[in-house]
Amino acid sequence: MSTTIKDTMTTDEPPKGATPEDIEKHIEQTRADLGRTIEALQQKLDVRSQARERMSAVRDRAGSMATSAKDVATRPATMIAAGATVVVGGVVGALAWKRRH
Repeated sequence: MSTTIKDTMTTDEPPKGATPEDIEKHIEQTRADLGRTIEALQQKLDVRSQARERMSAVRDRAGSMATSAKDVATRPATMIAAGATVVVGGVVGALAWKRRH
């Protein structure tokens, strides 16, 4: 739920000279606001539910990152670049070793 407690509170009173119907509507609106406020408070106080939501978000994010990394790693261009880096590193290392010895 994205509403905050402040967003759900009614602070005004029915105007002076309001009809009984206006007062009843105001009471119903106040009851609805109170219900939303109670729901928002319950959600904020439900630590177990918040922990589950955060863990689910972390799992989803980790899963998408793993999929992205796997997709990048299996691309032919990425594999060729990685192989070329290993070859160049090996040649440079061999030349450096040869010059020292």
